[in-house]
Amino acid sequence: MPTVAIITDNDFDKVTGVTTTLKAVLRHAPSDLRIRVYTAADLAVDQPDYCAMASWGVGLPWYPEMRIYWPHVQRLRRMLAADGAQVLHITTPGPMCLAARWLWRRTHMPMIGSYHTHLGDYVTTYSGSGALGRGLETYMRWLYSPCRTVLVPSAATRTRLEMGGYPTHQLQVWSRGVETSCFQPAARSAVLRESWGVGDRRPAILYAGRLSSEKGLALMGPIQQALLRHGIAHRFVFVGDGPMRPALEAMCPDAVFLGSLSPAGVAQAMASADAFVFPSATDSLGNVVLEAQACGLPVLVTDQGGPQEHMVHGSTGWVCPAGDAAAFTDRLAALLSDASLRRSMGHAAVTYATSRSWPVALAPLYDAWRDAATDAGRARPRAAGATA
Repeated sequence: MPTVAIITDNDFDKVTGVTTTLKAVLRHAPSDLRIRVYTAADLAVDQPDYCAMASWGVGLPWYPEMRIYWPHVQRLRRMLAADGAQVLHITTPGPMCLAARWLWRRTHMPMIGSYHTHLGDYVTTYSGSGALGRGLETYMRWLYSPCRTVLVPSAATRTRLEMGGYPTHQLQVWSRGVETSCFQPAARSAVLRESWGVGDRRPAILYAGRLSSEKGLALMGPIQQALLRHGIAHRFVFVGDGPMRPALEAMCPDAVFLGSLSPAGVAQAMASADAFVFPSATDSLGNVVLEAQACGLPVLVTDQGGPQEHMVHGSTGWVCPAGDAAAFTDRLAALLSDASLRRSMGHAAVTYATSRSWPVALAPLYDAWRDAATDAGRARPRAAGATA
């Protein structure tokens, strides 16, 4: 049975798209693969499918709440050897996956990569330096260069990486799924809606994700002001946390801020809202867009990045020009003023999301691992433009 070692810088205490995806990978693991996730964290965890090494960590300069950890490389090497790892899979550009690349050069295990986040955009946004952002993108291209396959979450991401110098043959689209047993309209709570002070005459507009500037959240203030000028009652509800929360609280003083929630809590909040807005122009996927649709919400996304590929424009929601507050306002005004439109789009959203199950979405990943495992005995994996 092939043994796959997934290396990540995101421990499972973090609530991110990467951890959501990796937990689904473990939950739906096929019987012919042995999969274990390796990471570093404040506290050690040793489970059959998940290992966190206790390590020293530091908060990112632009986002101190998000910590990265320096791994014990030789300990990781011993663990992989003891577990009989045959395939390496890297997911993030931090110290853990840098250590995995170092181990690849010494073990010659075939390596797969998955690209999740346009971190160069984030660095540019927070630092104000395009050079730093481009430098990180160059480093990431080098990090992933030994991978026989780099799995990307959307066609938009594949095109962007091709333009950034990744070999076309190295890139493969690997979409995402949604846990419809958790994210479903039945999670709707009348009690929660009452606590928010919303109803048919005052619908709830929900956002879920990191509260940070790269998510396009600067639009929320202008959108709210425009809706109020048009006399359209509403209330914003924010799920998640991050460095932009104080600014959002000032921009939207009437909004509800729920902070970070468990998946079940997110599902309940989504199902209890009336519309979902995701104004990010930097997301490679935006899995929350699928989750919101599974809960019966019409969704509004931008025309940049991956989220637009995970909804149906005009049926389950609308695609709006990135950064265009007026376009978002117009679409929201139509939804908030017409309960029947919200219901019809919500029904279409559930139907669409139900077709996006995790087992189907994960098949390309598992197949990539099986193919790589056939090369486990070779001296070196097939590398796409690999450099030392």
